[in-house]
Amino acid sequence: MKKFLIKKFVRKFFEKKSIRKIFGLNLAVVILLTSFVSTPISALKANSDQEVVALTENVVELTTQHSVRVPLDTFEVTQGYSLFHHGIDLDEVLGAPVYPLMDGRVEAVFYNRFSYGNHVLINHGSGFKSLYAHLSKIIVLPGDEVDKNTVIGTVGSTGWSTGSHLHLEVYENDRTFNPLTILK
Repeated sequence: MKKFLIKKFVRKFFEKKSIRKIFGLNLAVVILLTSFVSTPISALKANSDQEVVALTENVVELTTQHSVRVPLDTFEVTQGYSLFHHGIDLDEVLGAPVYPLMDGRVEAVFYNRFSYGNHVLINHGSGFKSLYAHLSKIIVLPGDEVDKNTVIGTVGSTGWSTGSHLHLEVYENDRTFNPLTILK
């Protein structure tokens, strides 16, 4: 209640034009006088020597590196990711080299006559894996360390395939997602 009474008194006090004018003018004079009278504060002492620093231009060359690569040199997406197709199909000529998306370790190699046909599963770490299916030839073995420039196999038409292409699936924590989200 006291705060309310004080606020009410202050508001009534400053609502009068003459008081506002006098208070505002006095405040302006006080600010001007203190700026002329007060000494400036400086980080440098009056008797200290100044140090001169010369800056030279250094050229630093920066290079960036993509962490994910496209598994084929040239391709065309012929079938996209969907609820019933958990990867993408990349059309390429028979025998074209296939590269892993990222560095990793070959987790498994499969030679099948059905389904994915000959395919490779690579573990990239941190729950991220990729699968390369319908390969005509597999060059890597389980446990091999691969980088983005290692040829892991060649494009083929094995398993349930109607023509030469690479079927690519990517997994994060054992769940598939659309590979185009990381390839673009």
